[in-house]
Formats: sequence, C-alpha cells, structure tokens
Amino acid sequence: MQDLGTISPSLEEFRELAGHSRVIPVRLKVLADAETPIGLYRKLAQGQPGTFLMESAAVGGAWSRYSFIGARSRATLTTKDGQAHWLGEPPAGVPVSGSPVDAIRDTIDALRTDRFEGLPPFTSGLVGFLGWETVRHWERLVSPPEDDLQLPEMALNLVTDMAVHDNVDGTVLLIANAINFDNSSERVDEAWHDAVARVKELLARISAPVVQPVSVLAPAALDFASSVQERWDEAEYLAALDRGKEAIVDGEVFQVVISRRFEMECNASALDVYRVLRNTNPSPYMYIFSLADADGREYSIVGSSPEALVTVTGEEVITHPIAGSRPRGKTVEADKALTEELLADQKERAEHLMLVDLSRNDLSKVCVAGTVDVTQFMEVERFSHIMHLVSTVVGRLSPQAKAYDVLKATFPAGTLSGAPKPRALRLLDELEPHRRGIYGGVVGYLDFAGDMDMAIAIRSALIREGRAYVQAGGGIVADSVNPTEALETVNKAAAPLRAVHTAGSLHNISAESLPGGAES
Repeated sequence: MQDLGTISPSLEEFRELAGHSRVIPVRLKVLADAETPIGLYRKLAQGQPGTFLMESAAVGGAWSRYSFIGARSRATLTTKDGQAHWLGEPPAGVPVSGSPVDAIRDTIDALRTDRFEGLPPFTSGLVGFLGWETVRHWERLVSPPEDDLQLPEMALNLVTDMAVHDNVDGTVLLIANAINFDNSSERVDEAWHDAVARVKELLARISAPVVQPVSVLAPAALDFASSVQERWDEAEYLAALDRGKEAIVDGEVFQVVISRRFEMECNASALDVYRVLRNTNPSPYMYIFSLADADGREYSIVGSSPEALVTVTGEEVITHPIAGSRPRGKTVEADKALTEELLADQKERAEHLMLVDLSRNDLSKVCVAGTVDVTQFMEVERFSHIMHLVSTVVGRLSPQAKAYDVLKATFPAGTLSGAPKPRALRLLDELEPHRRGIYGGVVGYLDFAGDMDMAIAIRSALIREGRAYVQAGGGIVADSVNPTEALETVNKAAAPLRAVHTAGSLHNISAESLPGGAES
C-alpha cells in the first residue's frame, strides 16, 4: 500500500508518456474498505448514460478481485441507420461514419497505448455491447427479420473517468484518462492538470456521504409467471423448431439455436434489478450499462452471463464453450441426479463436442498453428437456476492478429447460432420473427493496450421505458423434443425475469417504520 494517496504519473512522467501514448490513465489509489461496488456506482454513475458497473463472481459465488465502475464517457460509438455514429466528442482521426465494425478497429488502432504494469486489467478502452446484428457487417445476411425494438447495433463507451474497487485489499483506484483528443503534441501540461482535477472530483464524490437504501421485499407481490408475456406465439415458435429439425434432416446444418423473447413490465430501476440479479445469480460476468441511442432514448442492459465469448490477454486467447444444460435440483440428491443425467445424455455430449470443435476452428483463424488446445472438457458448472456443460479452448495469438481480429473470428458464439455457423445464421433469419438485439451479442471491453474480455449477452435484460426484455434459446438437433426445448428457454430466462419481478417488489425501510421496540 505504499502507493496510497499519490497521483500517478507525475507531470514529468506524463510528459514522457505523452510522446507515444494517446491515452494515459492518471490515477490515485485510496483505502476505502467501507465502500462497496454498488455504493460507488450510486455515488459516481447514478445511472447516467455512458456509465456502467462490471463485476465477476467465480462459479460457486466467490467474488473476483476487481469491480469496474464507469463514472463518465466523453463519447460513445453507436449506430444510426446501420452506420457508425458517435455521441459526444470523438477523438481526432477516428471514423465518424461508415461501417461501425471498421470504426471499432480503427478507433482501437488510433488510440493504441502502452500496457501499464501493476494496474488492474481494464483502465481505458471501449466498453459496452455489440448486439447480435453486428454480425451482418461480417457475414452476408440479406433477409433480416423485423426490427421491432429499434435498438442500436452496438454502443461502446470511450471511458474517461472510472473507479476500480479491489475486493481483496479494500482499495479504490480512481482513474481519469487523459485522452489526446486532437492528436497533437500541444497542451500536454494542460491535459495532466485537467486529469488531476477530475481525479480530485472523483475523490470528492466518493468521500461525500449519501443515503444508501436498506431494502426488503413487499409482503405481497403479483404472481411471477402471469406477469411474463411471450413476444412469439407459442404455436409459431414450436413450428419453427420443427422447421429447424427439417433443415437438419435435409443436411443444411448440424444444429441451430432458436431463441424466443419474453417481456414484462419493469417498475424498478435498472440498478435495483441488478442488485437482485447479482444476489440471486452470481456469475463470471455481471454488468449494468446505462446508455442512450442516437435519438436520445435511454435504456439499460443488466445481466449475469456465465459464458465468455473470448478473452485476449497479451498473446493468450481463451474461449469457454457452454452447451448442454439441466435445471437445478430442489435438493442435493436431486441436483446430483440431474448432474449424472446431463453427463450421460449422448445428445447433449454430441452437441457440446460439436461446439468445442467450432471454437477450435474459430481460434485457429487467429492463433499460431499448433497452439490451439482444449484444457477443460465437458465439466459441469452450476448456477442459480441451471447447470451447464463447460469446456475451455486456448491458443496463442498470431503476431499478425489483434484483439479485433479475434472478435471478428469468433462472433457470434457458435453456442448461440449453431453449426456450420454461416448457414445457421441465414436459417435463423428465416425462422425467428424479430431481430435479437442484445441477445447473443457480447458485453465487455476492448482496451487500448490490445487486450479484450467479452461475455456472451445471455441471462440479460434490456430495460427501456418501463419494460424489460429477456431472450433465451436452445440448440436444436434432429432428435430434439419440442416441449423439452421450450422448457429450456424458460429455465434460461428465469434468472433475469425473476430479478425484474423481485426488484419491483423491493421497498426501502428504516428503523422507525418497524413495529415494536423498547418500551419507554
């Protein structure tokens, strides 16, 4: 803790770094062991567009070391009419129109910066989501379904001010990114002083007392199941499953992942939904993003995803295909029986193996030949409402490839499309009546040092204008049983839907509102 209370880098160090880095994290570490990630989010973000909270819990519920709180984003790369569109002030030299995926690649290249040793894994970069429709810029898909939600294809914040909560040592790292917006060598000292002033503002905000609500559930709540609506008629959904199986029998695909959307009223704040979800369904990727589209309509994304699409750390590339599931048992014995049933299910095992092979093929496009390997194969991991078969595929990044190339090679996950991926994507356009939006896309970050961590956007809710939308799917093969597949989508959607419902039943209490107490 020797570095507590010291602004870093110093002005002299900053001048040297400015010669070869367009983004420099000016930072201050403080001991703030009374703070929580939720409390910091309340103080720094307050649900404003361009803010976020990202956390992680290992399987079993143990919290990972870092939580990332985005306090301000000076610009956000999104889309309008299928073209790149910036909200706020984009840096000089980045595309402001044209292909949005090219804009991602070129922005990362333009703001490429040094890796700062000894810092948390994410301090600056583009952070947010890429929706399912992003694939249309990489694959030729000519018949998109109805765009009923009118959601941007992506929204990636250029984060300027943020905090990193260390769950191990109780420190908080306050970061104000000094971004060379005009790409000039002038005003270097001014940039450092501006960043220092923003760090001080962050410190003042986390030091100020705020009312932290204490919440309980209302004694009576509406029935959960009756409050959920299906966007797709049940009979039409089941007919689509049959058409998917016909395509498999005809040899078009080996598997296709058909999804459906559920929706319900959302009377709670996105933060309250997140509070419930992180409590009831802790997962490796948990997040809340507050965003706005090009027309100023605000929306939030709340999720707890168990599955990474891909991570890039230096030269190491990792993906975790998840396929095969069972609901959790109500007792230890029932849970064990369902685990054994899952491991013995030849259909689930064959489906999982196919998707592991697809992951290996995806990584082979961007990794050094001979380095792609399966290090974990078909193990059961358990979450609050569901258990999955999980594998891990790793490789060493090719010298000619960058994180963007890895994203392009792996997006979308085969576990969300089916295989072979190109034909499965076209088949989904024929079978599903509406665009998927965030579902099956990714949530996470690409940093300016070349690393990336992207989760698949599942177990997630889009919250906008008083409604919540949750989508879930299942892999269809030739011998799939329709009622079983339909139930699987319900099980997968349960955690975020229940969180929306429960959050709407929360209310704040105080000691004065409780009955009883000491007699006078």
